[in-house]
Amino acid sequence: MKTLIIGEVVEGKLSSGALEIIAKSKELGLEFEVATVGTVDSPNIGSDSFKNTYLKCNESQLSLGSVANTLKTMVDEQSISLVMAPSTYVGRDLIAFLSVDFDSSQVSNVINFSVDGENVITSNSINGGESEYNSKITSDKKLLLIRPKSFEEVQIELNSTNYETVEINSEEPEVFDIFIEEKSGPQLEDSKIVVSAGRGMVDSSNLSLVEDLASKLNAAIGGTRAIVDAGWMPYSQQVGQTGKTVKPDVYIALGISGATQHQVGMKDSKYIIAINKDEEAPIFQIADLGLVADTLSIVPKITENL
Repeated sequence: MKTLIIGEVVEGKLSSGALEIIAKSKELGLEFEVATVGTVDSPNIGSDSFKNTYLKCNESQLSLGSVANTLKTMVDEQSISLVMAPSTYVGRDLIAFLSVDFDSSQVSNVINFSVDGENVITSNSINGGESEYNSKITSDKKLLLIRPKSFEEVQIELNSTNYETVEINSEEPEVFDIFIEEKSGPQLEDSKIVVSAGRGMVDSSNLSLVEDLASKLNAAIGGTRAIVDAGWMPYSQQVGQTGKTVKPDVYIALGISGATQHQVGMKDSKYIIAINKDEEAPIFQIADLGLVADTLSIVPKITENL
């Protein structure tokens, strides 16, 4: 089945979400190519193992409509049946455009898929990750949004030369100002260790304890929806059903009760360590190591002994 994978340029290289879908496509033996969307010059997105087309946009314009037109042309000209993208802001927008163009419903929140002849079978997560259902897609154009961290990334060497560049010329609205949130330390989605905080930290001023521990561990910092809604952290650090999905080697939950909506975003971590003074907290049901203790008292001692 001819397949198109939509990727993005993140920090100058091909996004982890695209690399995950590539790994699954290779596993299934699909005939695929990649179309990568970005604005930077000479990103590391090329590979000897697959064809990649770089759709280079002007960062001063809202170009996704024009990108979608280019993708539609690629799909039509090459008789592509399956189009997949990571479930990111860009991926969701582009798949939505293509859904209208091809009059074909998209299938969202896909956590696994297989090919059965001319059909695609998907597994989808619902009810905050508590349930799954399967879909059989029989339409001519099959459009999938893949939940991040559903697959392991493919291990390949990327380069800045082995791809074709298509300049996206757009007459769409002009962008006059771009705000880029300042980030420091490891990126949340890709870090091997994540330290996350919940309402058990009591006050935003106590997040300094989380920052100190994360610094010692060279870990990324995350948080629950409750503290994001309270303004303690930006949305970009939210872990859970309505935030980011992480899959680190070690996930440390500090003062997090572990509601189902949060577990969806971190339950597949290799090891989960939880500290909470409530011994009945749901987080302990999935933790590999649990410590019933006052988070504010125990975290400084842990940091001090690292």
